[in-house]
Amino acid sequence: MRRTAALLTTALLLGTGVLAAPAANARPTSVPSPGGGSCFAYPSGPFGIGVCSGIEPRRAWAVHATCESGINVTSGLRLGDGTATANCGSGRIRSTSVAIGPLVP
Repeated sequence: MRRTAALLTTALLLGTGVLAAPAANARPTSVPSPGGGSCFAYPSGPFGIGVCSGIEPRRAWAVHATCESGINVTSGLRLGDGTATANCGSGRIRSTSVAIGPLVP
């Protein structure tokens, strides 16, 4: 049940373009979470790192990164507090952001 909800949330985020909208630069970006808490993203070599804290345990989120090569990568979907990474392989990160989605039932 939880896996199905996570897949549906990922599809919803992709369908609305939330996961496809990276930040305009590679500096750390911060995003307030609905209902409290916050998330931020930053580049680290070939990884886009995202960290969320103080958010609801059922709040869906993911990290999105644009690689120097122009390829877009997205981490797996996360719920609640934690860390996620988007991997550009051997390339470097051009931009990174956190996409915060809805509460998963």
